[in-house]
Amino acid sequence: MNIQKSLAFLSSLEFFGIKLGMEQTRALFEEAGNPHQHLKFIHVAGSNGKGSVCAMIESALRNAGFKTGFYSSPHLRRAGERFRINGAAVSDETVAEYVEKIRPAIAALAEKGMKATYFEVTTVIAAMIFADAQTDFVIWEVGMGGRLDCTNIVTPVLSLITGISMEHTEYLGDTLEKIASEKAGIIKSGIPVICACTTPPAALKVIQEKAASIHAPFSLSRPVDLSFHPVLEWTEKKDCILQKFRLEGGPELCVPLAGPHQRNNGSLAFSALEYLAGHFHFSLENAANGIRKARWEARFQVDQEHHLILDGAHNPEGVEALANALKEVFPGKKFHFIFGAFSDKDTFDGLKILAPVARSFQFVHMNTSRSSKTGAELCMELRRINPAIPSSKVSLASSLFSEFPDGDWKVLCGSLHLCGEALNLLNLPVH
Repeated sequence: MNIQKSLAFLSSLEFFGIKLGMEQTRALFEEAGNPHQHLKFIHVAGSNGKGSVCAMIESALRNAGFKTGFYSSPHLRRAGERFRINGAAVSDETVAEYVEKIRPAIAALAEKGMKATYFEVTTVIAAMIFADAQTDFVIWEVGMGGRLDCTNIVTPVLSLITGISMEHTEYLGDTLEKIASEKAGIIKSGIPVICACTTPPAALKVIQEKAASIHAPFSLSRPVDLSFHPVLEWTEKKDCILQKFRLEGGPELCVPLAGPHQRNNGSLAFSALEYLAGHFHFSLENAANGIRKARWEARFQVDQEHHLILDGAHNPEGVEALANALKEVFPGKKFHFIFGAFSDKDTFDGLKILAPVARSFQFVHMNTSRSSKTGAELCMELRRINPAIPSSKVSLASSLFSEFPDGDWKVLCGSLHLCGEALNLLNLPVH
């Protein structure tokens, strides 16, 4: 087996783009022997926060003594990050091995006139890897939407929805209600669903009605106790912020990710663990203690050496969460932002949110086949917002390794793809 040729074949499937719908997915899973049928899935949908919630649940279940699988997207540096066993990304060799195993199924589909997409293939590979590893639980992150996302082939033991905001409107609809309907498509008959208590009322109504229509037990995560002031502290390595807080009517939690939004994500993760502990009879305390050990790259990830924070915020809601986290961790400070984004992203609103805490912007045109905004385009957007903020068009490498005499922090954001490029250039260790 030639590992690089196998990985190149997998990458070539990206040219088939996005194909929402279940027909090809079902056909591909059947050709592969339906590897998902005997796995226990926790299926997680939502506009923002899916990965963080999944990472917390994965770490918690591992701390409770279970063998875990975790399927997520996109990857930052290499495809193996999409498939984690007990928190560790699988090797390139393992990915290549399963690419070769699935190729006959891909060929069988092609004979029927169907072209398997990258995400369809990685989803089947994930199920194959986790089945062969005999994982106890699989944390299964939706790619886009829910109803027509290929991860929706599974029947989980629990469904979670992290929240709803305007995103991917060309695919999911142009209102919160339409987007909520797509996300609610992961709800299965009789299977419990827990929704973030911060979900907008219009979206929440749609989700509740969907759950009721198919007799899926519905509940909300516990609200964060706002009377308890959160305690923030650096980890020993100073690579992330630990925040301790309390849930209403519940225990104190500690999450290893910064920002008020991560307290809400921690609440949803804990609510999931409460259900799972009662149903599968394990120690909720041991599981909850595992949340603090979770690590999730490019979500307020701190690189002390380069005085840099990396965050994959790429839509207005995510950018607002980042801005709130920065204000909470560094009250009164301003930052030098390194920013790049794909062409289909609402960067104007994102830059408007960041401008009040910005000392300067360095705009990067990303190195990718997918269309991304140029530095000149982003400079023009910023001038419309606040022409007094200095901005420049730079290469990613020069922005990462530049130093500022004022000692202020640099913050890289706008795209998870950009974070991946930066992590490679910085050669930071993988969590």
